[in-house]
Amino acid sequence: MKNVEITLENGCVKKLFFKFAIPSIVGMLIVSVQTMVDGIFIANNVGMRGLAAVNLSMPYIFFLTSIALMITSGGSVIAGIYYGNNNIKKADETKSFTVLMFIAIIGLVSIFSMIFLKNIITFLGADDLMRTYVEPYLSIMIIFSIFYNFPIVTETFVRLKGKPNLVFLSGAICFLGNVILDYLFIIKMGWGMEGAAIATCIANVIGSLALIKFLDLKKPKGNFEVLKKILYNGSSEMLTLLSSSITMYIFNLVVMRNIGELGVSALTIVFYINSIVSISLYGLSQALQPIVSYNLGAQRFTKIYDVLKIATISGGAIGLISFILMKFYSGPIINIFSKGDKSLILLTGEVISYFSFAYIFSFINIISSSLHTAIEKPLESAFIACGHSIIFVVIALMILPLFLGNIGIWLAIPFGEFLCIILSIPLTIKSLKNIAN
Repeated sequence: MKNVEITLENGCVKKLFFKFAIPSIVGMLIVSVQTMVDGIFIANNVGMRGLAAVNLSMPYIFFLTSIALMITSGGSVIAGIYYGNNNIKKADETKSFTVLMFIAIIGLVSIFSMIFLKNIITFLGADDLMRTYVEPYLSIMIIFSIFYNFPIVTETFVRLKGKPNLVFLSGAICFLGNVILDYLFIIKMGWGMEGAAIATCIANVIGSLALIKFLDLKKPKGNFEVLKKILYNGSSEMLTLLSSSITMYIFNLVVMRNIGELGVSALTIVFYINSIVSISLYGLSQALQPIVSYNLGAQRFTKIYDVLKIATISGGAIGLISFILMKFYSGPIINIFSKGDKSLILLTGEVISYFSFAYIFSFINIISSSLHTAIEKPLESAFIACGHSIIFVVIALMILPLFLGNIGIWLAIPFGEFLCIILSIPLTIKSLKNIAN
């Protein structure tokens, strides 16, 4: 019998989900490991302050990425529903308009960011010494933010076109390019923090260029009303990352005040490790979205329930395995970044032993937020996103240290995730009931 290609139209939900999820997770994991590679080169060639500088810079880098994610996710949801309605012309016009808006808005924000760069660095909490590490890294990431974030555009719309395996190709190119360029710029040429930033941006440009021909861009067609709908639908995705950015910023300030540079360096390593788990879960959620959006447009609600069940089981498995590995076997990873610094090794091990409890709960909140985006309920999605990434975390960060000291700082994120699932589960059940009515 002739093999039939599995597509959004004819695919078995389970096979279709994993067709989207596996390349998405692997591709995003490669990007995450790419970030870790930067950290390894910086830790072993620039030192502990270099690691701390990256962590101080990340909240603003995440802010820029959150804008890119808002535009891209919002446009992909609208285009996905048009594809589900078999309105290919409108889908392609929306996709092309989204790409145009991405370039225009990110470019404008980058210009204003460079104008106020010194104020931004001060706001991020860098003292005079740390400023000399933060400024060269952050300035390059801002100047080239369109190129750094462009893989979000190419990978999202290539996935929506039913070609998820190409996401893996893009991620692999970004990773290999970053490793080679980090070695060239940091070790061979001695460019330090500037070299790490330049390597990342160039690698991402190469990765996105590998997919750009598959976007099949047409003449963009849209107006202010379309843009408002794009931004509205993607607002929850922006808030998810923006909330994480704000949380990281607050953590940096608290840790810098209570522990100092050593604490921020340890936190940087933990966030590198955490990014692997988070990226895996976001990979699942990104695979969920095009399937849900398409079947919402096609009015096939049973398939939406099926794919949500598969995503939840898969997310739970990732969370549990990650908890066990990070709780009991994180030592070898920590050693890669520590450069033999015993105080850094001990503190990082302590932090991750408490932080890892978050993995047991976070998958529920991430999947629930992504589902609400896909069914055009951005307010609910934003509520869940903000709840698990900032609101409940900040509440925990204000209360727990009063009773538990520094341990309370490390338990703030797990506690925040747990509080959020108490709200996200009932909200998801209610939303699923409503979409069929």
